[in-house]
Parts: sequence; C-alpha cells; structure tokens
Amino acid sequence: MRALLLFLLIVATAACGAYRFPGESPSATGTVSGHVMAVPCAPIQPANQPPCAGRPVGGLEIDFTGNGVSVGTRTDSNGAYSAELAAGTWKVSFKSYMRIISGPPTVIVRAGSAVVADYLVDSGIRVPVSSDSAIGAPLNKEPSTNPHPPEGVPSA
Repeated sequence: MRALLLFLLIVATAACGAYRFPGESPSATGTVSGHVMAVPCAPIQPANQPPCAGRPVGGLEIDFTGNGVSVGTRTDSNGAYSAELAAGTWKVSFKSYMRIISGPPTVIVRAGSAVVADYLVDSGIRVPVSSDSAIGAPLNKEPSTNPHPPEGVPSA
C-alpha cells in the first residue's frame, strides 16, 4: 500500500510539471533587465553646472508584448527592473506619458540568456517661457515694423 501511494505521488508530481527529469532541457525563458533614467532632471538647468545625466524613474510600468502575450513589470526606486520572458521577440512599451529617447523598442530573448536593456526617457519637465521674456514679466517692446506679419496678427 505504501509503495502504491508513493508511486501515485510521483506520477501526480510529474504530471503537474513540478519535477524536471535529469537531462531535460532548461526552460525556454530568459531574463530582461535594466534601468530607466529620465531627463531633464529639473525644469531649469542651473548655470555653471554640468547637465544632469538622468534621474531614476521609480514605479514605471513596463509592458513586453509578443506572440499574443503581454508581460508587465515595474521599476523599483532606483529605476531597475527585471522580467522573466519566454524566448522570442518582445515589443517594449511604457505605461506613462514619458517618451523613450534611447533604448531598444524590441528585445530578443533566447532561452537561458540574460538581456540588458537600459532606457532614457523624456520626463516632460518643462518651464513655460513667455515670448516676451525669460522670466514671464512683460517687456516694453517697440511695435513690429514687419510689413508682412504672420497670418492672424494685426499689423502695427
């Protein structure tokens, strides 16, 4: 009776796929990982300082789509992410207003391999600049003497 129960337990475990037989090929998955950085870092670049190389983007959702399947992951507070994907070609997209500046739009995953895909995104930080001044205060300007003003603008 004991041998029968042991045999049934082994069969059930093998049927569920929880056991890997010796010599069996490794799973057909690979890992994609990397970091996501955003620029610009602030609305105004301070004078006499080197430009910001980027700041980590935490909590960004990254979606990998391929073969009718979508797999998602999120960046941590350091902008790092990792995802286990089936072998194949995957399209990369961010669920955010941020636009990819650099980084691969697709990744190719091979079984048992690790792919590093780092991204630089546009943070969207901008300072509205008035056409009249750099700080928003109106300037006393002379009226335009352009004989052909743009359409919709009255001539002086």
